[in-house]
Amino acid sequence: MKYDAQIAEFKNLLPSAKNILIAVPAGADIDKLAAGLSLFLTFETAGKEVSIVCDDNILVSQSHLFGVDHVSKNISLSEGGNLTLTLEGVAAADGSVPSLEKLDWYAENNNLNLVFHVLPGQTFQPSRIVPKFQGSGFNLIFVVGASNLNVLGNLYSQNQQVFSGTHIVNIDSSSVNTSFGQTNVLDTSASSVSEIMTSLISDLGYSLDQDSASNLLAGIFDATNNLQNPKITADTYMAVANCLRVGGRKPSSVAAQAQPAYDWNAISVAGGQKTVPQTPSIPDFMTPPVVAPVSPTQASTDVNDKNQASPEERPVEEGVISETVEPEWLTPKIFKGTNLG
Repeated sequence: MKYDAQIAEFKNLLPSAKNILIAVPAGADIDKLAAGLSLFLTFETAGKEVSIVCDDNILVSQSHLFGVDHVSKNISLSEGGNLTLTLEGVAAADGSVPSLEKLDWYAENNNLNLVFHVLPGQTFQPSRIVPKFQGSGFNLIFVVGASNLNVLGNLYSQNQQVFSGTHIVNIDSSSVNTSFGQTNVLDTSASSVSEIMTSLISDLGYSLDQDSASNLLAGIFDATNNLQNPKITADTYMAVANCLRVGGRKPSSVAAQAQPAYDWNAISVAGGQKTVPQTPSIPDFMTPPVVAPVSPTQASTDVNDKNQASPEERPVEEGVISETVEPEWLTPKIFKGTNLG
């Protein structure tokens, strides 16, 4: 297993994790979003309560990914995680509680009773009791393709208590990743985050399905420019093969790669309307002129005429041949042979 050493400690937490959050950074490309969605679909199939969030709008170019409709821009807070009861007005400036000797608790029926043992002669009377949850009920948080937590945008800045109280699994291929997770699955030699995810899902003991595999193929092909990036290795091809083996489909853009496309950057706006470049038109087919058929006799005459020099071109010594036929030329003639010998 490729990442077994990196996930050895965390792997023991996964079976008991019921509620999982997957976060991808703002401005995530197809590769990062595809990797996060593949993990989301895998956990959902396994019966986990799982959410996926991104502090950004989904682009049209990403709408073909399976499960993209589950991506939310907000973390759904619930009354879960660690509970803190804040008793206001009872602590001294140095952080001690002078009137309190100790604290006990015990269960009674369906209730939990907290017993504050007050020192003799002291008064222990909080001005207010404030309950506060330090988490959102998530057992694990997977951060996919983020070099640090700040690139998650408002998801992190407005919910820092969620991330501070939960085990974070950091998955990335970037060389500038700050290793902010309690578990860090980092592979700078991988061609893409989707390549890492293909191996990680298997290392966690799960199987890829057709939709997850199709997402991972889309991520790998997008990140590697259709497998033309110098970073691709034998592991990249192995990841592609594993995805195809379970029925994953290559992105349609690969099949359409050979088709000519418009240069959409050349679109100009005139009068408030877009002008789309036109495909060069093919000239109309011109019908050749019809030539009357020429008889063999006429063709021979034409050739002879062309080969015979004009009167102007003949030497003076040759004279000009008369075009009038002499009468004796039309009289039949009989030639007799002579006996020889």
